Amino acid sequence: MQDTETHVLEIFRAAEGQSSRRDPDVLASWRRCVNEHRLDPTRHLGPRIVTQGELRQHRQESEELLRMARHGMEDLYRRVNSMGYVLLLANARGVTVDAIGDAQLDRELRHAGLITGSEWHERDVGTNGVGACLASGQAITVHRSDHFDVTLTPLSCTAVPIHDSRGNLLGVLDLSHLQAPQDKISQALTLEVMKSCARRIEMANLACNHRSDWILRLHPSPEFLDVDPMAAVAVGADGRITGMTHNAHELVRGDLIGRPFSDVFAHDFEDLPVLSAAQAPVEGVLEMQSGGILFARAVPPAAPPRSTAATALPAPLRAIHGGDPAMQHLAERAAKVVDRKISVILRGETGTGKEFIARAMHQSSRRRGPFVAINCAALPEALIESELFGYVPNAFTGAHARGKKGLIREAHGGTLFLDEIGDMPLPLQARLLRVLAEHEVLPVGGTRVEPVDIRVISASHRDLAAQVAEGSFRQDLFYRLNGLVLDVPPVRARRDLEWLIDRIAAATEERVGFTQAARQRLLAHDWPGNVREIINVCELCAALCEGRPVEPDDLPCHIAGPAAQPDPQSGPELLAFLERCRGNVSAAARLAGIDRSTFYRRLHRAGLMDRRQG
Repeated sequence: MQDTETHVLEIFRAAEGQSSRRDPDVLASWRRCVNEHRLDPTRHLGPRIVTQGELRQHRQESEELLRMARHGMEDLYRRVNSMGYVLLLANARGVTVDAIGDAQLDRELRHAGLITGSEWHERDVGTNGVGACLASGQAITVHRSDHFDVTLTPLSCTAVPIHDSRGNLLGVLDLSHLQAPQDKISQALTLEVMKSCARRIEMANLACNHRSDWILRLHPSPEFLDVDPMAAVAVGADGRITGMTHNAHELVRGDLIGRPFSDVFAHDFEDLPVLSAAQAPVEGVLEMQSGGILFARAVPPAAPPRSTAATALPAPLRAIHGGDPAMQHLAERAAKVVDRKISVILRGETGTGKEFIARAMHQSSRRRGPFVAINCAALPEALIESELFGYVPNAFTGAHARGKKGLIREAHGGTLFLDEIGDMPLPLQARLLRVLAEHEVLPVGGTRVEPVDIRVISASHRDLAAQVAEGSFRQDLFYRLNGLVLDVPPVRARRDLEWLIDRIAAATEERVGFTQAARQRLLAHDWPGNVREIINVCELCAALCEGRPVEPDDLPCHIAGPAAQPDPQSGPELLAFLERCRGNVSAAARLAGIDRSTFYRRLHRAGLMDRRQG
């Protein structure tokens, strides 16, 4: 490795235009760093790690990039995970918004800055894979002493740009090695693999975002057209090109978006069906207006849904609420991801029915394996590893002679529900991360891994992001699980409380019915124990009443007592508050000194819901 003084001297000489054996793209980056960004190569800082708040903002702004790249990243990492690489996804501002690496190398990766939240823009860190790729818009390998900052010279970073279907640069995919071989030619194959991965990600994104358009897959050679197309363009129903992959710009030499299909190709738009797999000749020849030919295969638009029933919520998700707007919104969002490889976090107070919602999601999906629920807070720390991962026969003292499969492998083909995930011990978090990244389990005491296909839904009443900031929850596991966050409202905030009580009462072993007086007490109660408290009350009433209607005196004293007193706000008073606040319920509730959900319940109890002004 070059010593620091020699490295710094070479950079300054290159910045002055002196000849060098470095690759031209590396030299161009060095010159930008010195002449434009005014960076000092003697300064050794490494990348900055953004705050948790900044990272959340970056991830929110990068939703399209994260959605595009995740499946391709996981597929690529499965092929290189034994070779010492870490895979980073950075947004267009150079901030790493996703990362996949070996959990066993966690300390080394953090020391090198190869983690989620690291900032790699060229103006801040100097020449590096992500920064140089963003600056040039081209794929690049920045190998060891190619780096501007000498603290980064042990690394080899291969980066490729990722574009959306309109040609905008969304971010960079980077594959870095902590201790790469000295010879840069060792990374030549890595560069080609990364280009191929970026191409497939952009192809999949074009197909996903242009389902109602014709997709024209292109390749300069007919032999690879159907197995690995080089580029693709989307053509709308009006015959104009609506989107294209980045490679298509190079293949057809220009930006085609908005241009009529027949202006670019020597064919009419109506000829596209002839190029489909069903009708096309083997070669699929497509002539260009500018001369020359390409080989093409046309994929017709996806068929529209046959009826509105096809897009209705699945029955299990429809059954999780009785008209509450927040729960309806939750069910609609959950329905969109039940058959996608997107992890879900259900966030809400203890007892709000998170497992019930997770089961509804599982039942609404196409997964035919079992639903396995694990309460991470209830398992003893000494047993949680063997319970989750299983063990081989006689793995430890007291182990069963036949071994144990483990709950994760029990969920193969189905859904693994991790309740109270925030209470999982840190060492087990590292092992769980490995399972989720590599889709395989190593039983306790075993030497052979077992493949697993699981969909993960986790739940917590804790603020996991705050736990990450405190160091009690792994950041990389958090972002592996944090695909879609669904906030489950507490019972006191639900506007379908009466439906919820009746639903639980009907499901109790001895069906429970309530008199009107008892029902009023139940609706006035705030239910701090949420759904779990309603279940307990219904079971108690079933035992006490033995089939007769429940009276107020049959209810627990904390429900029958204080709540049975007259309300300080009568119906006319509630309407007066609304009038003073011009129909704004939130403002009226504050004026009345009660919360919004209590205000709604009292409107409902007074029969004023249809007359409220806001």
